[in-house]
Amino acid sequence: MRWGKKAATGSLAVMMAAAGAGLITAVPAEAATAKYKCKASATLDWGRPKATSSCSKSGSGKKITKHRVVLVCDVLRGTGTGAGHTIPWTLKGDWKRPGEKSTVMCGFRSFLRSYKVETK
Repeated sequence: MRWGKKAATGSLAVMMAAAGAGLITAVPAEAATAKYKCKASATLDWGRPKATSSCSKSGSGKKITKHRVVLVCDVLRGTGTGAGHTIPWTLKGDWKRPGEKSTVMCGFRSFLRSYKVETK
């Protein structure tokens, strides 16, 4: 009978430790889902379109874990004696945490078409 009590006590201790570990990991997950407002801005860097996105804490924002900037540029092609044409080119920045900035740039001979922030 003693052996049965020791086994039961040991398994109870393992279950309590597992439950305690689950509670410890649950607290940071709730803190990571704070509400944020994200914004994007575009500038010219030596004639090249450059877009940056950032997110800051806000009470009225939405819950996010990552964000990135998406930049659409018109790339100029075929500028010989004929008429040139433009091709839309989409560039996406790296996924960043809310406190960090995501940045992306178009190449030379490009014109800014649009920019936005993607979140997840």
